[in-house]
Amino acid sequence: MPRLHLPLLCVVAVCLFVFSSNELAAVQQSASNEKPAAWEMEAKKRHDALIEKNGPGTDAALQRELLRMRDEDQAARGFTHGQKTSKPTQAMIAALSATDRRLTEELKQIVAKSGWPVISLVGIEASNGAMLILTHTADHAWQRRLLPELQTLAAEDKIDGSSLALVVDKELVAEGKQQLYGTQFKFINGKMAMYAVEDPSHLDERRAKALLPPMNVYRQVLEGIYHLQASEDVVMPTKPSTH
Repeated sequence: MPRLHLPLLCVVAVCLFVFSSNELAAVQQSASNEKPAAWEMEAKKRHDALIEKNGPGTDAALQRELLRMRDEDQAARGFTHGQKTSKPTQAMIAALSATDRRLTEELKQIVAKSGWPVISLVGIEASNGAMLILTHTADHAWQRRLLPELQTLAAEDKIDGSSLALVVDKELVAEGKQQLYGTQFKFINGKMAMYAVEDPSHLDERRAKALLPPMNVYRQVLEGIYHLQASEDVVMPTKPSTH
């Protein structure tokens, strides 16, 4: 099974689930042992096509570095090899921001030297690992500057667009705007509530285009990982204070 890249939490919002559609398909199929759904088969087909088109990566040293960074990001959130290994402690939460800052600076140095880590350079897992670090960065100005380039790379099949969808959503929520793909939730009253989405009646259509699973599947996975109900409540994003 592909490795799951599961961020645990930010200070207020749950920065949920930076895993690719292919990884979601693997965990869903593993949990149910049923025949893969249409979206799962399409996700695997897309994943395999990206690898076939871009290859395994040409920079082995950078690939190892990004995978190491990804693993550090996940260990700080209580995950090892894609599996939840510990509950978040106060010490972990206190250290999380420092870990994210350090990994952000490391990624900035990589991007400045080699450009964004595309699949052809470092392979799909390491490329998605870079996107994981970007998703967790507190430097939203840097996120915003990178988004146009990343959207172009995704359109050209040079990176995994399903991973980029989470960065788009996180940035929108950080700006106090409605998200597009429904990936961002918040812990509230002992449950998980989704941040409001733009045009909710077409949410699953947008998710399908980004090769993300239907929302009902996504909610089931969230509940299985966090052992909390993914409620039908909707939380409006709050525009950050300028003071």
